[in-house]
Amino acid sequence: MCGPSQQMKSLSNSQQAFFQNLMASYQQNFGEQQGILSALTSALSPILEAGPNQMGFSASENAALTGAAINNAAAANRNAQVIAASSAGGNTGVTTGGQKQLQAAIAAGTGNQLSSNLNQIQLANAQTGRANFLAAESGLAGVAGMENPNPYASSANNAGSEAFSEATQIQNMKNQEEADIGGAIGGLAGGFMGSNFAGNLFGGKVFGPGGALG
Repeated sequence: MCGPSQQMKSLSNSQQAFFQNLMASYQQNFGEQQGILSALTSALSPILEAGPNQMGFSASENAALTGAAINNAAAANRNAQVIAASSAGGNTGVTTGGQKQLQAAIAAGTGNQLSSNLNQIQLANAQTGRANFLAAESGLAGVAGMENPNPYASSANNAGSEAFSEATQIQNMKNQEEADIGGAIGGLAGGFMGSNFAGNLFGGKVFGPGGALG
């Protein structure tokens, strides 16, 4: 007769306790993760819905960049006009044809530079919007993958399977132990009833069909 040892019982209890703790931790972590993923989805969905042709700068960012470009162009034009007037002999109050042409050229050059700067701002705005769209697309794909509970449930399932396997093994060993004990008792009883001691005890009478004590 060999039933489960105390060590086996202790290990089985520990495995079942570990499984219960793992399940509780999984449920807590999964709930917290769902909150984070929900927040990410809410933040990224509007960017994805705006499409790849959206602009990336906020209204205030775009206004600040545009205003800075205009102010810089105006300052550059003013400085260039002052320098040109000084080179032409100072401010005499009389504007010659050559000075007018120089002023016009400076203004045209400043305007062209401003137009180029504004175009660069709009291009950067569009490129940022496209990058935001692609990042949101990738981010939401990652969210969808992280919402899959299978990787997280795998550890819990393994622990549960091990706990069930150990519990089943211990139960089988208990059943076998009980069967062995029952068989041993039956064998002892049979041997006793067939012994000389039993015959003498009951005056030679025997149990069973046809027996005096049957």
